[in-house]
Amino acid sequence: MLNGFPPIHTKHSTRLILGTGPSIRSAQKQQYYGHERNAFWPIMADVFGGPIRTYEEKCELLIAHDIALWDVLERFERKLSSDSAFTTVVANDLQSFLVEHPAISTVLFNGQKACSFYKSLIKFHPASLHFETLPSTSPAYTLAYAQKLERWQAALMEA
Repeated sequence: MLNGFPPIHTKHSTRLILGTGPSIRSAQKQQYYGHERNAFWPIMADVFGGPIRTYEEKCELLIAHDIALWDVLERFERKLSSDSAFTTVVANDLQSFLVEHPAISTVLFNGQKACSFYKSLIKFHPASLHFETLPSTSPAYTLAYAQKLERWQAALMEA
């Protein structure tokens, strides 16, 4: 089984972005959203105006804006990198994470599959949390970058 990454967060995080699990390229680089064509980091830079030349800068950009980043899946098996190719999954303990981070008020899903896994595996939906599913930043999801950016920016700014 493949392993996910630890979360990026602080005790002050107010928003949590959840993906499914690292792609093959992300796992090779040991970086969230490591595929060169994934729109996640460019969207974050466009929304928050920060540098993203290094992985450290990318992580610092999220932390500076009280954003936590994690995946729904702790361990998994899948064929290639497609979100439709998962065969075995083990969830992260997101309920405990959310309880331990009471400042988090918004959970944003990076795509439908992350939301689906959360609903089926975690089943923790306190009324105090706002949940929203956003367009996947994956290059496999062919929505135009401008449309992805518009949806992500609206969600991040109202949270």
